[in-house]
Amino acid sequence: MCRFFRILSLLALLPACGIAADETRDAGAALLAKLRGQRAQFPAMTAEFTEERTTRLLNKPLLSAGTIAFHAPNKFRREMQGTSPSLTVCNGSELWIYYPNFKEAEHYTLGQRQFFDDSLAALTAGLNFQEVDRFFRVSPSRDGDGFRISLTPKSSGLRRFVTSLTVRLNADGIIESSEALLPKGDRVVTTYRNVRSAKKSDTSFDFKPPAEAHISTPLGK
Repeated sequence: MCRFFRILSLLALLPACGIAADETRDAGAALLAKLRGQRAQFPAMTAEFTEERTTRLLNKPLLSAGTIAFHAPNKFRREMQGTSPSLTVCNGSELWIYYPNFKEAEHYTLGQRQFFDDSLAALTAGLNFQEVDRFFRVSPSRDGDGFRISLTPKSSGLRRFVTSLTVRLNADGIIESSEALLPKGDRVVTTYRNVRSAKKSDTSFDFKPPAEAHISTPLGK
């Protein structure tokens, strides 16, 4: 389960795009309304990202890259490339995490455990913003010509996985970077590019593990 939450804690960092310049006047309410409206109009999105993770256990940051795709309300696909690749796929009813180097796959079924479903909803709230204010205190502000959104977890349970999230967007409301502070001092800075929104996704959110993969079910069958 700890590997699941390490991966899912980084999924909350990609909000919708299209924030108008006057959003800061009414702070959180207007900003969230705009984000929700954009996601309703364009429920699908894709992006490429690079990630730098700083941890007290290593002298140098860990660098990685990947892609993410999302389709509202709860389908997503996150692929990490490099020397430690992983694939996280959710089709709205089940979630898979696959580690190709180890031929290991973890399978989670949604709707079985309330804490699991709530954690997944909280940690992916930044993808659709429908319930972000249920799980986080939202503080939007100007950041040069763009915007900054600070998200602070409300519950102690969520703070076990994410201490704080900060998302930076350009003047057009398109995400440029995000920063996550994790428990024990880890810091993850993610830079996004080629962020695209659409009315329909052409990405597959289903996954079938390879025949040779070892499959585990951390929540039970």
